[in-house]
Order: sequence, then C-alpha cells, then structure tokens
Amino acid sequence: MATPITAPRAGATPLPHPAAAQASPRLSATALPVRERTVRQARTPVRPGSRLREAVQRVQADPANPGAVADLMAGLAWTAAAGETCLLTRPVADVRHAIAAIAAADTASARAALDHAVAGLLDAPALPLPRPATAFERRSI
Repeated sequence: MATPITAPRAGATPLPHPAAAQASPRLSATALPVRERTVRQARTPVRPGSRLREAVQRVQADPANPGAVADLMAGLAWTAAAGETCLLTRPVADVRHAIAAIAAADTASARAALDHAVAGLLDAPALPLPRPATAFERRSI
C-alpha cells in the first residue's frame, strides 16, 4: 500500500532499473572523462610580522597622532595571535619602547624606536612553507 510519502508523484518519470545501466559492459574511448593535469604555483614564503610592520609604518610618520598607541597595540596583538612574537623579540621590544615613549610625550625617542623596529622587521627571515603531506601520510592520520 502506497502512502502519500512513498507514492510516485503525478507526471514523474520512473528511474531506469540498475540492470539496464549495465547493458553495455565496455565503454568507448570517447566516453571516458579526460583529466587535465593541474600545475600548482609555488607559494611565496611567509614574512613574519607583516601586520606589525604596517602598523609601525603608519605611526612612523606622526608618532604624536592620538591613535598611534592603538595602532601599535593592534599590530602587537596581530603578531601575538599569529604566534610570531618569539620570532621577532627585538622589534616587539622596540615597539613596546615606542609605546612607552609616546605615552611620555617623547616623540624623538618614539621615532628612533620605531626606526629600529622597522629595521628589525625587514631583517626578519622568511618562514619556510610546510610541504604538502604525501598520500601515505594522509592515509595514516
């Protein structure tokens, strides 16, 4: 007995029987899908401290700006969130020194600390890219 849920809809075409799909045991060569090779582009190495460098360069022009401390704190927060603080200890210390100098209204000392921070951030080595896992490593996970 067919219920309203299992009854075929009016005007619906019935699905073919699975045995009918296997009537042709061989596929012709033209019916096979063609797979194209994909070429992966080499990724660029990751530069640590990019957000901190942007924040320092924004503040470097005018350390007396009222939003300078907030910009530097945001750059430090991004660096900490990315786990790069331990890689950039000297530039992070320079930025913290610049924040203290800005709070003390010592713009010359703040500008010097920001200059040192930018130099340290530009000298930071690029991080190596992780290699993709092999098929065996993906299966063993």
